[in-house]
Amino acid sequence: MEDLEKKVKRILLYEGSFDWEKDGVFNPGVIIENNQVHIIYRAIKCENYSRLGYLKLKTENQIEKYQYPVISPTEPYEKQGIEDPRVTKIEDSYFITYTAYDGKSARISVAESKNLLNFKKLGVISPNITFLEAFKISQNNRYKDFWKKQIEEFGENIIIWDKDGCLFSEKINGKYALLHRIEPDIQIVYFNNFFELKNKEFWEEYFREIESKIVMKPKYKWEEEKIGAGAPPIKTEYGWLLLYHGVDKNRIYRAGLSLLDIENPQKEIARLPFPLFEPDYDWEKNGNVPNVVFPTGAFIKDEVLYIFYGCADKRIGCAEIELKEINKILKRSKS
Repeated sequence: MEDLEKKVKRILLYEGSFDWEKDGVFNPGVIIENNQVHIIYRAIKCENYSRLGYLKLKTENQIEKYQYPVISPTEPYEKQGIEDPRVTKIEDSYFITYTAYDGKSARISVAESKNLLNFKKLGVISPNITFLEAFKISQNNRYKDFWKKQIEEFGENIIIWDKDGCLFSEKINGKYALLHRIEPDIQIVYFNNFFELKNKEFWEEYFREIESKIVMKPKYKWEEEKIGAGAPPIKTEYGWLLLYHGVDKNRIYRAGLSLLDIENPQKEIARLPFPLFEPDYDWEKNGNVPNVVFPTGAFIKDEVLYIFYGCADKRIGCAEIELKEINKILKRSKS
C-alpha cells in the first residue's frame, strides 16, 4: 500500500472564495469537455444549508469561479440541504445526481442541464418507502437487522436513506443504470426513465429482491462499516472503473478502487484490498468532519486518472495516478 500511495500525487485545489461557501467547499462532481474541467461542488456557510457551486478549471493554477450558487434548496424534499453532487453526461445533457436532505431523510435527486449553469430539477428518484415498509417487504435478514436498528433509533415512519447516486454514462442492456447506496452496500438499479423511479410499486418489487441488486459489499477491514459509490463509473477497455469510499469502525473515510464488468456491472472483476489513498495531509485530516477523503469526480486524460475529492468536509483536493499503475495493481487484485 505504501508503494501505491507514493504514486498517487495529491494537491489542495480549492478552499472557497465567497461568503456563501466560507465554511466549506467539498465533494465535487466533475466532467471534462474540450480540455476544460467543469466542477460542481457542495458548499456550506455556518447556519445555512448546503448548496452547489461551479468552478471551471483551465489549468492547475487557473480557476474560473462562478460567484453565485448554481443549485440551491427550493423544494420541500431538499429544504435542509443539497449535497454531494455527481455529474454524468448522457447524450447531449448533463445530469447532476445529488443528496436531498429534508431534515429527516436523505434521498437521491436529479437535475438536468445543457450548460452546467442552468438546471431543471427532476425531483427525488430514491424509493419513497419507510424503514418499516422495507423491513416488511424484504426477505433479506441482513438488511432487516440493519433496518430494525434504524427503526429503533429514528422511528418507523422515516423514509429509508439512499445516497451516493452515480449514473452510468451509457445504457446497459438497453436501460439506464444508477449506482446507489442503501447502507451498507452499493446497489444498482436499471430503469427506462426517471419517472419509473418515482413509482412506489417499482421500488417495492426492488426491495423484495434487494440481494440480487447488490454490486459490492464491504469486504476489508478498512471499509467494514459501509461503502458508497464515488465518481460515476469510467468506461475503459478492461471494464467500468469505479472509485468509491470505504468507512471503518473509527469513521475514517478512505478512497477505494474496483473494476466492474462492462456488460454486467454486478460482476466485480477486481477490487483493491487496500485503499487507493487515505487521509494523510493536514488538509485531509482536519476540517468540519475529520479524517475524510471522499472521491466524487474523476476522468482519464493522457493515460492519467484524475480524482477529485472532498477533504474533511472542508476543502477540495485533486489526486492523480498513471493509468498503467492502476491496471497493474488491479490485475493483482482480481476478485
